[in-house]
Amino acid sequence: MLRPIILALALPALVVAGAAAQQAAVTALSEAAAATAAAQAPYAFDFELQTSDRLWRARFDPDAQPKLQLLQPRREELSNDERTAFDRMAQNMEGVSWCASDNLARVEDVRLLREDETSATYSFQPTPESIRGEQARRFAHRLRGELTITKSNPDVIRVRMFTPRAFNPMPLVEVQHFNVLIQCVTAPNGRRYAGETVTDIRASAFGRDINERSVQRIRNLSAP
Repeated sequence: MLRPIILALALPALVVAGAAAQQAAVTALSEAAAATAAAQAPYAFDFELQTSDRLWRARFDPDAQPKLQLLQPRREELSNDERTAFDRMAQNMEGVSWCASDNLARVEDVRLLREDETSATYSFQPTPESIRGEQARRFAHRLRGELTITKSNPDVIRVRMFTPRAFNPMPLVEVQHFNVLIQCVTAPNGRRYAGETVTDIRASAFGRDINERSVQRIRNLSAP
């Protein structure tokens, strides 16, 4: 008898606490994005992409043309499809991928999951405006996310986006598992960037099973 009454009394307090936590997260994200935008610099860096069947090493230089230069393997060793894939990636790469970006500040339904003295971890709902990849934007509503942000001098230190359940983005295609984990590293300007991005995909398309894992690393930032 007492339990429903206690729950009814507690619910308003929980709603207020949840709203306060959400507002705190939104404020921290906005502050982190603003601080990162103010401190951005056109760094050069080493880039590495590793999958089950390829290992590309390249150097990004904002003053070079093209900005992303393939170091290993040599360009002439790539197949036509691989050259096309690399050129597309090079065309889309604008520079360092900052963790506290304006895109990330556009997520919705931010809720506190856990916290300690130095950081807090929140769940969130990705929106098309919060995702850079054109293809991924189409199924943003299928994704969920988690991010960890520092309490002092707010900055994002970890981001995860995933699919909580399987879905069909188009006929004869099913995505069973999609998980992206971004570990953020401190740049010379004191702000954090995506130092390592690990993507795991398990899917089936037109009767063919797909099981892909890719690891992207950015390191050795320097002024050009």
